Amino acid sequence: MTFDFVTNGYIHHLSSINSKGGHFKTFGCENITFKKIRISAPGDSPNTDGIKIANSNGIAIDRVNIGTGDDCIAIISGSKNVLISDVFCGPGHGISVGSLGHNDGEENVENIKVKNCTLSDTTNGLRIKSWARPLSKPLKASNFVYEDIMMNNVYNPIIIDQEYCPSHTCSNKDPSNVEISNVSFKNIHGSSNTQVALSLKCSAKYPCKNIIVDTIDLWQNRGVGRLSNLCSNVNGASYGKQNPPSCL
Repeated sequence: MTFDFVTNGYIHHLSSINSKGGHFKTFGCENITFKKIRISAPGDSPNTDGIKIANSNGIAIDRVNIGTGDDCIAIISGSKNVLISDVFCGPGHGISVGSLGHNDGEENVENIKVKNCTLSDTTNGLRIKSWARPLSKPLKASNFVYEDIMMNNVYNPIIIDQEYCPSHTCSNKDPSNVEISNVSFKNIHGSSNTQVALSLKCSAKYPCKNIIVDTIDLWQNRGVGRLSNLCSNVNGASYGKQNPPSCL
């Protein structure tokens, strides 16, 4: 179900089951609320994004239960002022910003807040992803807040990946031209299925700026091994409890 150029919409109390592609998408929309919606697709079904937000402003997603074979929520080019709250995600690829920076003409992504959400048995948790490709001018991704998030058996609980390449065939000879700044992760708890619990792999050309991690408590599942964090080309700070120890 696609909403193009809709203003002041309220989508609620719906179920979407086994869509052949993405379930819901907004494009060019303003002031749209998704509330009390259930989305379901097999965990191995490709390209079944739950809710995709593109070139839209003022999108709220509240009390939505999503299980898919792709991103539970994907926020892409031109999206601003998005609030995601009380969402359950799993299975799926997590809550993602991006991918960004693949083509010229993409627009900035700004002011995203994700709070009081649970991710369970997902291949990623909170993810920001951009391509390592040349652009005629840099793209900005800024002012993101993630807080009060529970992870349950999640791979890659917190990840910024500026060498995104799902086919694993990219040369990555050019650094990403996406500038990521002012991102905070606060009160993130739960269990990780990967040894690297927090991975911040930023652009060598435009290092991530003002990345804040505050009160992170992640523990390993049985057989995973001791958890660690990875930071590359990132500036920021850490506060409160840090388990595993912060790399900022």
